[in-house]
Amino acid sequence: MLEEYARVYGMLGDEISRDIYLHRINYLVSGDYRYIKEMITAYIPNLKPLGGKTMEELRAALPEDRQIVLYGAGALGRELLPQWEHDGRFLGFCSRTRKKQEEGYLGFPCMSPEELLRRKDLTVIISARWNYDEILRRLREGGYPENLIFDVKGIYMEDLPGQYFDLEHLTFGENEVLLDVGCLDLNSALKFRECCGSVKKVYCFEPDPKSYAVCLEKKERTGFSEAELLPLGAWSHRTELSFDATGIGVSHVQESGGIRIPVVPIDEVVDPADRVMMIKMDIEGAELEALRGAKQVIRRDKPKMAVSMYHKPEDLTELPLYIKELVPEYRLYIRHYSNYINETVLYAVMP
Repeated sequence: MLEEYARVYGMLGDEISRDIYLHRINYLVSGDYRYIKEMITAYIPNLKPLGGKTMEELRAALPEDRQIVLYGAGALGRELLPQWEHDGRFLGFCSRTRKKQEEGYLGFPCMSPEELLRRKDLTVIISARWNYDEILRRLREGGYPENLIFDVKGIYMEDLPGQYFDLEHLTFGENEVLLDVGCLDLNSALKFRECCGSVKKVYCFEPDPKSYAVCLEKKERTGFSEAELLPLGAWSHRTELSFDATGIGVSHVQESGGIRIPVVPIDEVVDPADRVMMIKMDIEGAELEALRGAKQVIRRDKPKMAVSMYHKPEDLTELPLYIKELVPEYRLYIRHYSNYINETVLYAVMP
């Protein structure tokens, strides 16, 4: 194993990648979050490492006589709900999505931002990762009392925007083809379209039924006709697998999963006429099997690649070694995008 770590270390293209890799290995061996914290402090200082206020401290800081609203009815709101649904002060959610306003979210009412700003009498906990700053700005501009606005920073994981696409060694042209393997909410595919200006096609793999429905709605709402949504998982061969469908971005193949999903090799899905320019892959531990099913496309097109490499301990060696086996010319880089152990990305780029 030490020999494999050394091989990968020698393949990495810059000092940042090598340093992040050593921190990940040290964390893997010791389980000491200090190594992750050092990495975050060095490379993404705008994110606060976990270890700030606790949920109990936040709960104690909230006014006793005010009802509580979670502003943000998305993945983080779903994660936070079990912490608040039995609190007698909890009223529900706030979202600008009209369907959620009409139907509620997870069994609770969901008010509009306009209604919240009219009231100005509720405790607001901002429960959004990507648009936190936008929500805070909206509340402040609307004159919402600062002493009634709270957040969960330092308690829950935060991600950096731009993940998968902000490596300085990546370049983008127009009319490109992307494979978004694990597209979740279509945000990565939309970010790719933004980077390119225009795209020819985006193959979007998403086997989780709830996430797939989100992608369908967002595709229509954003006019993203180039996105081809596929309710499939990516694998080394065609079969069916048990799957734990959570709808919040951590769905994964699991023997005791509640549903069965079809999985296919990427090589069987991509149109031979499409030259794949980039592969983004974040599929909760199934990355190696998916790469095995994409070996023809990878060898033929040598696409830029952004592959999550933190879901399983063996990802630190198996993923980079397999990618270099397919295309020895690739240069490999590693970047990290959260204030926790999650969201470490392996990039492969042609020189």
